[in-house]
Amino acid sequence: MMQPPRLRTVDSTKVCRLKKSVYGLKQAPRQWFAELSPKLLNYGFVRSHADYSLFTYNKGDKFGALLVYVDDLVLTGNDKCSMCSV
Repeated sequence: MMQPPRLRTVDSTKVCRLKKSVYGLKQAPRQWFAELSPKLLNYGFVRSHADYSLFTYNKGDKFGALLVYVDDLVLTGNDKCSMCSV
């Protein structure tokens, strides 16, 4: 196993050990979403009824939307500072 090209460590013979691998499996996107979804809901996001992968966040005059597509996230909102802390 080789380190990723951009990973910088003092000892180049060490690698990262995963507890379990989910990439490459047919159920990997589903498992990833199953782990991410409850954490977003606990943080205060609300799942959209129209799109299962769209989460919105409202707090006062601040709004944020997070869209999950397989293992990519699109995050947008009306306040740059609050989106950085999300």
